[in-house]
Amino acid sequence: MTLGKMNRSNFQKFASYLGLLVVTFSFLGLGVWQWNRAQESRVPVVISSSVVSLNSVTQPRISLPASATLRRVRTTGHYVGFLQAPHQVDGLGKESIWDVGMLESDTGGVILVVRGLWSERVITPNSANVEVMGKLMPHQSDDYVESEPGVLRRLDSALIVGQTKQDLFDGYLIAEQESVNGTPSQRIRIEAPAPKSAVPGFYWQHLSYVVIWWFMAGVVLYLPIYQRRVTSKMEPTDAA
Repeated sequence: MTLGKMNRSNFQKFASYLGLLVVTFSFLGLGVWQWNRAQESRVPVVISSSVVSLNSVTQPRISLPASATLRRVRTTGHYVGFLQAPHQVDGLGKESIWDVGMLESDTGGVILVVRGLWSERVITPNSANVEVMGKLMPHQSDDYVESEPGVLRRLDSALIVGQTKQDLFDGYLIAEQESVNGTPSQRIRIEAPAPKSAVPGFYWQHLSYVVIWWFMAGVVLYLPIYQRRVTSKMEPTDAA
């Protein structure tokens, strides 16, 4: 074997082993990352109880920031429409039809506001000045009913694009307090769903990914050993 062929063979072996190590450590790293996610999924979310203005944590035409989710916010404006949201489940596990108002903020933009139960809805004139304080929630992704006039199949501002010319806030607000023309509105409010963990997903779901990634790392490490065994078994046959 010439020197050039030896150098090329050694380089190919080095590249193969290097690639093997890179892939193995990548799988191991992904497993460690999922392990950390599993531990974080058991850490409860800590949300500030202070009340801030709506525009200080989010703006129209942008996705709701993660830091703004479940924050208590306050905003003023007037309602430009009312809708019902059937088959909604509150933080106590109770299913009902929610009364949802389209609130046009004084600072610009429209946000969906869950005011209470549809069966106890209160007609508020569009000219009335409204102040709302409540929790910001991310928009819903799953439909609960079929599309009908005056009915929201899910709580998502994308569904009211054609009902207002104003820019829209992502997410929706579950009202805890509401006043109309300076008079507090007395009605049963919806209990907002409680946060479950600091990261999305479930504990055992993340652990299953840990097993998968580390199994893949084991498979990658075993492949060269398996290849040598197959080669060693075939050599006597080739010689014969």
